[in-house]
Amino acid sequence: MHCTRKHGYNDAMPSTTSTDQRPLEYRIERSNRKTIELRFLDANTLLIKTPMRTSQARINEVLQLKAAWIAKTRKLKAEVWPVPKMLDREPILFLGEWHRLQIINTNGKKPDTQTPGIIKISPALAAKGTATLVQLYRDTMRELSHHYADIYTKRWNLSHNGIRISGARTRWGSCGPNNSLNFSWRLAMAPLLSIENVVAHELAHTVYRNHRAEFWKLLKKMMPRYEEGQAWLKQNAHRLPVFPD
Repeated sequence: MHCTRKHGYNDAMPSTTSTDQRPLEYRIERSNRKTIELRFLDANTLLIKTPMRTSQARINEVLQLKAAWIAKTRKLKAEVWPVPKMLDREPILFLGEWHRLQIINTNGKKPDTQTPGIIKISPALAAKGTATLVQLYRDTMRELSHHYADIYTKRWNLSHNGIRISGARTRWGSCGPNNSLNFSWRLAMAPLLSIENVVAHELAHTVYRNHRAEFWKLLKKMMPRYEEGQAWLKQNAHRLPVFPD
């Protein structure tokens, strides 16, 4: 099981993108919309979606009003870790730790994660690009979510109606009205404790559908270290690489 193996931290963490060297680029997109919307395409490009006849003066006014938000959001965008290019010795985030990608001649049809700090793949898998990593993350989350769900359902006499691994970007997990559980494969980039926390969290929702005091009381009983599991996600969620769909 992935969940029983410990990995050593290494110095593979990539540097984040800096915005100090480039001025912010503005792109205006006019349409039949009724309001102005600001959206960052990346740390150095701000898309301004406006109604057809919006004047430049009005756009400048909105930019002035949103200056603080623009500066804060741009800073966060600049901290996003880059999407891997699948190159030899490139840093890869897996289970909360940075590993070195090792491309070796092998007939392995899946990435090999048995060596601490190393992810081994064949040239054929490297040629598939990030699809190889996404599949690794999916497989890992499928294994770990079932593992932790089995532990908590047996220990707390809970039940669920199946587990689905999705590509959700804005939610780590969810519990459907029929107690079906959904988890994002992106969670496989987080530490084991964070993954366990999300699984326990969604299982607690099979008892309480809201986030009132009784829910948090139950979650605390189920997983006394849940706040530690939450901490990494709160600190690093905005930094995770944004893989293409």
